[in-house]
Amino acid sequence: MPSDEAKKKSVLLKTADGKIFQVEMPIAMEFATVKSFFEENSDASAESVEMPLPNVSADALSNIITYCKRSLDLRAKAASDNEVNALNAEFVKKHNIETLRDILVAANYLDIKPLLDLLCSEIADRIKNKSVEFVRTFFGIENDYTEEEEARLRQQNAWAFEGVDPDD
Repeated sequence: MPSDEAKKKSVLLKTADGKIFQVEMPIAMEFATVKSFFEENSDASAESVEMPLPNVSADALSNIITYCKRSLDLRAKAASDNEVNALNAEFVKKHNIETLRDILVAANYLDIKPLLDLLCSEIADRIKNKSVEFVRTFFGIENDYTEEEEARLRQQNAWAFEGVDPDD
């Protein structure tokens, strides 16, 4: 359990869209990227250094801070697996798939393994049975097949395109 003095310390994080967040040290230490930065720059005072997060939006960071704070609170009170699962379910349920993707990109950059695992699992569930076009658009993947190549592949692997859910 962090001391009261450690709880009072904070880190300044600057998002890609220019927003600055003052984050309590225990929460910031959940972010492996931030933790590594301060371990490698031991001469840097956490309160005086503004750490840039070029791959993290303010909205994503806000959601991550909320999640990590609640997760730390649950760990501090030695919560049951049911309580942790309830937190995870509530977190993913309240976000649409685009928001989850943005949080996933940020969680990956910040290297928050438990959140990353949760988001990967949820996004996989949400894109399951979606069309190739939906998945390409969602992940920003450019189609590098010619129309003929794609038609041939779709014909050879017709089974893979059966029972596809409508894109929404």
